Amino acid sequence: MKKILFFGEPLIRFTPLNNEKISDNALTSMHYGGSEINIARTLSGLGIATKVFTGLPANPVGKSFVNFMNQNKIDTSSICFKGERVGLYYLENGYGIRASDVYYDRKNTSINDIDILNIKMDALFQGITHFHFSGITVAISPEVRTTLHVLLREAKERNITISMDLNLRTKMISIEDAKKQFSIFAKYADYCFGIEPLMINSDDINMFDRNTATIQMIQERMQVLKDVFNFKAIFHTIRNIDENQVNSYQCYLLADQFYTSINLKTSLLERVGSGDAFVAGALYKLINGAPLQEVIDFAVAAGTLKCTIKGDSMFESVDKINNLLKINHEISR
Repeated sequence: MKKILFFGEPLIRFTPLNNEKISDNALTSMHYGGSEINIARTLSGLGIATKVFTGLPANPVGKSFVNFMNQNKIDTSSICFKGERVGLYYLENGYGIRASDVYYDRKNTSINDIDILNIKMDALFQGITHFHFSGITVAISPEVRTTLHVLLREAKERNITISMDLNLRTKMISIEDAKKQFSIFAKYADYCFGIEPLMINSDDINMFDRNTATIQMIQERMQVLKDVFNFKAIFHTIRNIDENQVNSYQCYLLADQFYTSINLKTSLLERVGSGDAFVAGALYKLINGAPLQEVIDFAVAAGTLKCTIKGDSMFESVDKINNLLKINHEISR
């Protein structure tokens, strides 16, 4: 049986309703999330065994978060009850020419208090075949990076497949630091989601301009990264929202050859978590040994479906995602 372990920070999102700004007495929605938790929940819905390793406070909020994961079939047996804080973030949805904005409140959260030297690795990794983490986790703190290093070395020694979603958050880490830190951790990964921020050499300090790059330029960049970091495969997604709030989703994948996914479009309800749903869809197919064209088409369908669902993550069946691939009038290659 395949089982994937995640290491990342639990987060709670607060969003004012009706596209309002954060203000006194604003009515808000609240959602449990965090990139790795989002992916774990989606994979659980697809029938993959998942486990989250992280820190949470032993207070009602932390215990409620654990209950949320348990209700979604996520193994929480190795969660450390440490510290006093769950990370928070506030999302103001934009409207018209007003852009959306995010505010973080996640310093000194419980994940920073994990004492990795006292963790029983055999118990943590029992039955684990895959390990996933994000650049968001790398960006949290030096303490979390130390914990992550230990976990990655253990995973490598146990021949566990490792994947990384680069997921740059410039409000957490500068581009310069991200280039350096992400490149250190990417060397552990078998599968990489994203093409920036990584360094192919010490002079590669500027971000690759993927918005103006041609397909050939993107493919060349992916090939260099694949060679430098020895990835089995590297993914690059292209997401656009037009003036009518229609979201288009497509993906490139470089492995033994270069693959282009379907281009799937939908009216946008909420974009939050769609990237995590894409990663979950790709991991689901990779874990099950599917052909790579099937991997990226299913991943694009998963990411697109999440754009129609409120919240930070989704819990949907394989059939529901496959049904999107059958709606030919909404798919163009």
